[in-house]
Amino acid sequence: MYSQKHRSISRIQSHTQNIHDARHCLDLIIGPHDLVDSNKYEPLDFSFHGSQIGRMIIGDLTYGKDIIFKTHDQEDMNYFCITRPKNGRPLFKKDGAIFYACHDQASIVSPEDKFELIIDKNCIQTFISFSKTFVEKILSDLISQPVIQPLIFENVMDSHNPKIKAWWDLIDSIKNFTHNFTNASFFQEMRSDFEYIIVKSLLLSQPNNYSDLIYKNTLDYPDFLNRLLEFIQKNIQQKIEISDLEYASGLSKKKLNTIFKKYLKCSPNAYIRHYRLKCIYNEISQSSYKINITEIAYKWGVTHLGRFSIEYKEVFGEKPSETLKKIIER
Repeated sequence: MYSQKHRSISRIQSHTQNIHDARHCLDLIIGPHDLVDSNKYEPLDFSFHGSQIGRMIIGDLTYGKDIIFKTHDQEDMNYFCITRPKNGRPLFKKDGAIFYACHDQASIVSPEDKFELIIDKNCIQTFISFSKTFVEKILSDLISQPVIQPLIFENVMDSHNPKIKAWWDLIDSIKNFTHNFTNASFFQEMRSDFEYIIVKSLLLSQPNNYSDLIYKNTLDYPDFLNRLLEFIQKNIQQKIEISDLEYASGLSKKKLNTIFKKYLKCSPNAYIRHYRLKCIYNEISQSSYKINITEIAYKWGVTHLGRFSIEYKEVFGEKPSETLKKIIER
């Protein structure tokens, strides 16, 4: 397997007849798993040809023989994964139920899903995976609060649903663009927008256990709450106390807590803390050079670095230094 980098795009190509090499490739684009050889007398002809665009991977996946993909009971995958067969009908076995994937009915699995996938040798899949951390960060933006429970999608993506069909049209357009683009600096500027649009539209289109909360948070907030959120966002680099919110809104501490919990499902302090962490994560993620995390944290109003590092990992699943390392190595 090799990866040819072109700034923010890495071309990923793997072609092997060795099952251990195939597992290694899948470890990188999916996460912990097992491959079970269901016919040892038939040679493997594994290939993956695709691209990594920031925190999204997309390409064509084939095995060239009958094989079974299995998740680990004790370890979760690292990515949300979508398979849309161009040829063949992979069979999923999950929680005592079975379902097939086909071109008009793709399948999406979440990192916490436990399943077996039975794949025949002629199956060719369009494969897409998204970093768990990145998807949960965008979900957090949509619901205006930390993601506590794992995000679980309904597994079947029906392309007869107009929203899902539109999502696949978006994927096809971006595939064509990334395949033919020539202006690397332009794409570097636009990459994060592409990623964000794709994942946000997936969260809005494909039913999941956060769909109701996402819908509620797309509704309009009362004007006074919008003004409060604007006050927090404008002053997030400063220390913001509840007394500041009381003064800005004319509401009591008890009333503020009631309003925030009604509309945002968290306390004012939790919202301030989460929004500050999100600003720091965004600045680190969008940097194209080595930066000083401590300086960024202080810039956004952090006063306790130890607590900041713990809270950052709780929200984004990685330390600030790990986020930075990914950016430097990209």
